[in-house]
Amino acid sequence: MTSVKTWQLLLLPFALVSVGKAECPQPSLHGKYVLSLESTQKNHFPENSEATLECSNGHLRDYGSTKIICRGGMWSDVELICKKRDCGPPKPSPHMKYSILDGTLFGAFARPECERGYFLEGSSHRQCLVSGWGGRSRCTLITCDPPVQIEHGKIMTYKDAPELDDVIEYSCETNYILIGNRFLTCGEEGYDSTPPICKENQTQTTASITTNIATSIATTALSLNGTKNFTKNKDTTNSSAYERDEETPFTYSQRIIIICSFVGAIFCFVCLVCCLCRAWLFSKQKGSYNTGEEKRTKEELYLYKSL
Repeated sequence: MTSVKTWQLLLLPFALVSVGKAECPQPSLHGKYVLSLESTQKNHFPENSEATLECSNGHLRDYGSTKIICRGGMWSDVELICKKRDCGPPKPSPHMKYSILDGTLFGAFARPECERGYFLEGSSHRQCLVSGWGGRSRCTLITCDPPVQIEHGKIMTYKDAPELDDVIEYSCETNYILIGNRFLTCGEEGYDSTPPICKENQTQTTASITTNIATSIATTALSLNGTKNFTKNKDTTNSSAYERDEETPFTYSQRIIIICSFVGAIFCFVCLVCCLCRAWLFSKQKGSYNTGEEKRTKEELYLYKSL
């Protein structure tokens, strides 16, 4: 028994040395730190060995040592300080600005906004990543479709690609009236109204026909007057060259009187025809009845003469 205890006492210093030189496990890190590629390839970390740390994606070294040391089976404290990557303001784009609410550090978002008259194409949000701002956005000019041509009408202000707030004006041909909006405005969602239509003006057409007839009559009268003057001049002069007297045109008031007289004559004629038609219809509706009295009166007259 005494010899066994003696051997235990002799081996105790060696046991203490063995415990003091225990290996460390592979470092377990989280958050901002990761092991370097060289350290991840090691299988053993003996006493006094080192492991190299790096900042994780989106983070950069600020200050502090990148080394940790294995001592007594445990790793020393981490002294490395990492900070988030700063992407800075997004690069300016034409007709665009950015709304940034939570800064420009790694993981932050920026929202692109377009000026009035432009619409956004691409990403509605951009995020600060390891390589910088992710996503692509641009502002495109708002345009409307080419204005539609209308029947019996024309476009006064035509543009192939009207821009925001541009106004398109329509008009109609002679003897046509415009129904709808004369002006169309290009908006963010297209035109603010549908194109108008041109409808024939029946009242104006009838008046135009009447005026044309009256004008024709007046022209005929002028021609006859000129022919008469020409014949009179031919009889009263013996010259071999005959020239027609210049026609004296009617004054404005004379033309008005002729037109009104012609229109009045047409109106009277129409009224006369209507009266005759009404009288004829009335006689047809009233009818006649044969009572035989006329025949008896004739027989009595013949009998009286025979006596």
